[in-house]
Amino acid sequence: MQALFTLTPAESKRLIGMAVAAMPEVQKAKKEGYLIIGRGSTNAYIAEELMNQSLEKEKYVAGQVIRGTLCALQEGIRIQPITFYKDEIIKVDPGTLIGKLGLGDVVLKGANAIDHTGKVGVVMASPAGGTMGQFYMAMKAQGVVIIYPVGLEKLVPSVDLAAKFGGRLNLQRSIGARVGFACVADGKVITEIQCIYNMFGIRAVHFASGGYGGAEGSITVIVDGEEKDVNRCLDFIETIKGEPPLPAAKGPCKTCPVLCSFKGKEDDELPAYLK
Repeated sequence: MQALFTLTPAESKRLIGMAVAAMPEVQKAKKEGYLIIGRGSTNAYIAEELMNQSLEKEKYVAGQVIRGTLCALQEGIRIQPITFYKDEIIKVDPGTLIGKLGLGDVVLKGANAIDHTGKVGVVMASPAGGTMGQFYMAMKAQGVVIIYPVGLEKLVPSVDLAAKFGGRLNLQRSIGARVGFACVADGKVITEIQCIYNMFGIRAVHFASGGYGGAEGSITVIVDGEEKDVNRCLDFIETIKGEPPLPAAKGPCKTCPVLCSFKGKEDDELPAYLK
């Protein structure tokens, strides 16, 4: 049996949040070791599912794309990344745990791009490379699993090609923040496709993309499988339809340290779309 449905970006994030939270390796790390949930809008949904409580998701970010602009949320507004240790939330800077992480521990890292080969791209506004600069090489050295939950709204033709461009100092002009781009070829990537298979054991195909009138960034999916499994999937999808769009949190450009075309500007100097 085949069936079709469309997911808005917020609905995709809720699907990914529920599916990743239920992954055996994520549950095992949460209960028996360390589970670090890096900042990111999709990761905020995962955090909600694991905590079983609501979160100011718009503040669970560092870099962000809001109001048609690459931006960053300042320290002091951002929510501290959530870390579980043996099923308890601990208040700690995840960077201080790098030397303690081992086999069985999991880091959840957001992404900004994915291509058809499964490579993911991460945009970086910090000169130190943000979470990627802090964690990636250390986790590779240790063999700690990094999972990249990412929605197919972020599908690009080639992450390899994108990684050859950009860089804070290479960009002579921008509208918004100037950023670099890291290509990850070896991460465990979880999109809506993997989520649907993990939850319902059926095949999902990215069938179409786009929309308007509140469906901007949507993906249309066809699922194929046994009738009972497909119906179970569609019944579930109906429960997440109508997930509200994620609002934007933005600090003052006047005091933001990020290299950006709006850096240092007062609110009344900003273009209308950014106010």
